[in-house]
Amino acid sequence: MGLWAQDNTLVTHPITMVEWTEDLYPNATNIQPHEPPEDYRQGGLHPVALGDTFQDGRFVVRHKLGFGGQATVWLVQDTQHSQWASLKIKQSRISEGPLEQDQEIQALQALEKYYASSDQKAPRCFTRLLTTFRVCGPNGTHNCLVTELVGPSVAKVLRACSLFGETLRPDTVLRASKRVLQGVDFAHHAGIAHGDVSFGNVAFTCDVALNGEEDIFVALGGQPMTSTYNGRETLPPNMPRMLVKTADWDMWTDRDEEDIRLLDWGLAFPVTHAVTTLPQPIDLRSPETFFCASIDFRHDLWRAGCVIYVLYFQQSPFPFQHGTDREFIGKLVEKLGALPPQWNLMWEEMEGPSVDHQLNGRTRSAFSQSTPKLTQLLLCSGHDSEEKEAFEERRKAIVTECQKGDEYEADEYSDYDFESLQLLSPAISALLKWEPERRVSAQQALSLLGWVDYRNET
Repeated sequence: MGLWAQDNTLVTHPITMVEWTEDLYPNATNIQPHEPPEDYRQGGLHPVALGDTFQDGRFVVRHKLGFGGQATVWLVQDTQHSQWASLKIKQSRISEGPLEQDQEIQALQALEKYYASSDQKAPRCFTRLLTTFRVCGPNGTHNCLVTELVGPSVAKVLRACSLFGETLRPDTVLRASKRVLQGVDFAHHAGIAHGDVSFGNVAFTCDVALNGEEDIFVALGGQPMTSTYNGRETLPPNMPRMLVKTADWDMWTDRDEEDIRLLDWGLAFPVTHAVTTLPQPIDLRSPETFFCASIDFRHDLWRAGCVIYVLYFQQSPFPFQHGTDREFIGKLVEKLGALPPQWNLMWEEMEGPSVDHQLNGRTRSAFSQSTPKLTQLLLCSGHDSEEKEAFEERRKAIVTECQKGDEYEADEYSDYDFESLQLLSPAISALLKWEPERRVSAQQALSLLGWVDYRNET
């Protein structure tokens, strides 16, 4: 085996791979979050450092934007077109075959083709693919996608809101909700199911990227923090020279001009097809994951409902960190009410605490009647209980926060936005249905929402 030089030419002398140990990168725990260093192995991640270049020097790595189970994502400077971009480098194990067979590339190209051929008045709901290439390294060959630079994900923004005790602006909640539905609707009409709609894969745009370098690094939260390799042995080729803390976007601010993009189309599939399994966050799993033989495009509708719920309440609709499938279904029953009768036996046969234990001795009928259902929770008009008024209480809390806060600048549309938050209720309720066939389409959910973005659409 040979060693790969910076320009990806092969240096033909033997190398020794080194496994990850904590002492290789001093203070690595102080620069979280970063990708697991143990993922730098054969078939795994490609080692990248700040200042590295790709495509004959065209793209220069300046910061790290994110990482996941299958890739790292970097802020790069496109020296050829004098612009900022995002570089996604996939693990080698999922980069087998030619680029044109990459599922994510196929999806983005199909979306772009449909967008260009149809009369689209709205901006893209997906990230624009700039170029693709492959890079060879010590851990294998990796597919690389360069896309337009977008801003923080909804997940990052909500983490910052939680940290600083802030609430999203009403127009931001409404605009993002509308654009998520428009994105799902557009994709489905283009023949593509996203497969992984989540608050981690919905991102705001980044108009600040049009400004100078100083502005974008301020928005990112400052210059990148690193931990440089400090092992006893010479830097092994499978490991990066440094670990880089992921940008936290602490200083990003939501503005009227910012739009929404759906990210990470790596699990996309044709709407005419169905899949048997999908990797999913534990608290966002759709009911068909457990009770149906396959998962189709209507999985996107469930997940869109979850994202809108999170935008409004700033918390997951079904908070669940660990436990059995049976326990998670119990969590869903608490919010959605009784399971469809045909699924009860499958629930009982799942491993975990007994269904009777979860019901605390109540019959399913009594449990269904005594537990506030999501439909009741959202369509709360005319109900007196605290649970059933949760949606309206949240709306009032958002309004109060805006009215007393210094950062919110009211305009002629503010009162309209405050009232329009109520329109999220029927849309969420219609999307979060047990059976996929009972969920409304994204287009129907848009009709239920009905909010007009007067600041940008007129």
